[in-house]
Amino acid sequence: MYFRFPSRLVRGSPQAQPLRTNQNRKKQQAANDDNRSKPESVLKELNGLIGLSEVKSLVSEVSAYVQIQRRREKALLHTEHLVLHMIFKGNPGTGKTTVARIMGKLLYSMEVLSQGQLIEVERADLVGEYIGHTAHKTREQIKKAMGGILFIDEAYSLARGGTKDFGKESIDVLVKAMEDYKQDFVLILAGYKGEME
Repeated sequence: MYFRFPSRLVRGSPQAQPLRTNQNRKKQQAANDDNRSKPESVLKELNGLIGLSEVKSLVSEVSAYVQIQRRREKALLHTEHLVLHMIFKGNPGTGKTTVARIMGKLLYSMEVLSQGQLIEVERADLVGEYIGHTAHKTREQIKKAMGGILFIDEAYSLARGGTKDFGKESIDVLVKAMEDYKQDFVLILAGYKGEME
């Protein structure tokens, strides 16, 4: 597991839409905060997993790093931009998807992500059958994952096909999204250790 740190469109008639006021936004935020777990309880869930001591240590470091950056921000000190895209390497059944779900909960509980959901995809969900189809399919999955985590299992399969394969097109779209949406989107690439090298 590797970490790298470094106006709205409304459909329908205006009368059918609820009035958007600061008070309504505050109520919605309060409701979201009530549903938000505490980071400590999410870390407790992670620590309840058997083994994975190295992963647990890295996740604790990420948690501490985020907390420090938040405190610095409140004190009006210089902060680093949070870039939390990750690579998970391991054999099947070693907890990659489980840890990714917990990371989503943790980053949501720390208000790094606005929703914290995990969208799990594989090559077939991203790569199309003709020119232009791949970019559209990949963007659709990124859109679903906004506010949370896009988890690509067997990510190495995107780079396998050679020059005429559409996997490279998907990679290009993902790289752009990693930079453009880094404030509310995390990409986790997962796969077998040997294949991910």
